[in-house]
Amino acid sequence: MVHNGSKLSFVSDVKSKQGLDPILVELKVAVLKKSIEPFSQGRDGVLRYQGHFSVPDVDGLRELILSETHSSQYSIHPVATKLAHTTPSCI
Repeated sequence: MVHNGSKLSFVSDVKSKQGLDPILVELKVAVLKKSIEPFSQGRDGVLRYQGHFSVPDVDGLRELILSETHSSQYSIHPVATKLAHTTPSCI
């Protein structure tokens, strides 16, 4: 989902929908009052938690991101990682 040109679309989706999530709206206010530490607001206006996007739970955006990253050709299934660690090196 976040490849090349679609990164801007992703950022704009997150940014525009953060204002629709009541929890994130409260967090943005707390960030502006400097009363909350691990959250910050970048120059682009996107709320972040420890530098990572705070994805709003609006219009199925979280589910869309999770399903796309899970089915991506670049995702690695935990079992595959385990198999890589247990495969004998003499093969």
